[in-house]
Amino acid sequence: MSDEDWSIDYRDDVRDQLHARGWAVNDEGCLVKNGALWTELNEHLESGLDGPGKIFAIEFPSKTPAAVIVAACEAAATS
Repeated sequence: MSDEDWSIDYRDDVRDQLHARGWAVNDEGCLVKNGALWTELNEHLESGLDGPGKIFAIEFPSKTPAAVIVAACEAAATS
């Protein structure tokens, strides 16, 4: 599969809120802050959060409200 054939949809509702809270995009397109990492996992818009040092991982189903994901991400970034 070429790069042209591959695409992913984004949870812009989550991305916009995290950007506003100081999260930055890394080289892989994941959002990071203070060692925490959040990204979309697949084309179904499921996403995941790794805590600093990858001490835990949380997966969010696609229907998880943005506010829930953002709150979990912010908690992870301050832990």
